[in-house]
Amino acid sequence: MNAPATPSPATLPVLPGAAEPASTALRWLCDPRPGIVPTLLASAPLGAVLEAAIDTKLVCLLANRLLHDRPDADLSRPMHSFLGQTVRANALHNRLHRGETVRIVRELAHHAVPVAVLNGLAYDTALYPPGGLRQFTDIDLLVSTADQDTALEVLAELGFTEPGRGAHTRRRSTGDALTPTVSVDIATNLGHTADSADVQAALARTETEGGVDGGEELPVLARADALLHALARLAARPRWSGLADAARLALATPDLSPGARAPLPETARAGWAVLRTHLSDLFTSTSSGTDARPGRGEAAR
Repeated sequence: MNAPATPSPATLPVLPGAAEPASTALRWLCDPRPGIVPTLLASAPLGAVLEAAIDTKLVCLLANRLLHDRPDADLSRPMHSFLGQTVRANALHNRLHRGETVRIVRELAHHAVPVAVLNGLAYDTALYPPGGLRQFTDIDLLVSTADQDTALEVLAELGFTEPGRGAHTRRRSTGDALTPTVSVDIATNLGHTADSADVQAALARTETEGGVDGGEELPVLARADALLHALARLAARPRWSGLADAARLALATPDLSPGARAPLPETARAGWAVLRTHLSDLFTSTSSGTDARPGRGEAAR
């Protein structure tokens, strides 16, 4: 995973598929408040909403909301079955990736390599309701530049010998019909910084994220570091799934909003601009129009 280029709030690209009516549904899915149901959503064709959710990797969030948060949703029996099967399949996918990550992290610890799990897997159980609702394709791991070669050697020892899309991505076959391959991306940069000292400091501040079903915990970025990373990634590579992550992290870390105790890096401020644009009622602007804070009515998970 390469560090994204530094964005500018004045040149922020628009999230893909932002046209109505699908964008209303996508914003609804990114909003952590399950009780908020936009009026326009009721008139949106389910087919268009479903297609948009699939394209943006939010279909499991859509399934969860339609099956559990919207008992009034008029779903056919085949649609109800499809949505349920989709969530169950992704839960199995995430569980397999989590098991592989536990194995890798354990072996890295034996080699005295500090590591943090990033992005999808790190957020799956920490920010979202249980059941594997956060969709992702790769395992993203952060190590220091000095430990990158050792990390790749450890992956090779564990069977990750196939090259992936990036120079520091490795894959292995699993023999599982649902998830035939697992891909691991070794990163040495964070979204908001490529400075090795900053990365090492973030690794030293890692926290443990609770194990699923009594399983082993995983090291993840401290919430403050995770928020800066997620905001910078959102600004540089705008994605709806990234918007959902950043919104949940921002609500869990209100002291880091712009205008709070410490100034944010420009990349993170640009991420706040994306949040304000697409979740304006969730993040309210100050009178100056340059800062944003979590709005009323939400609570950290």
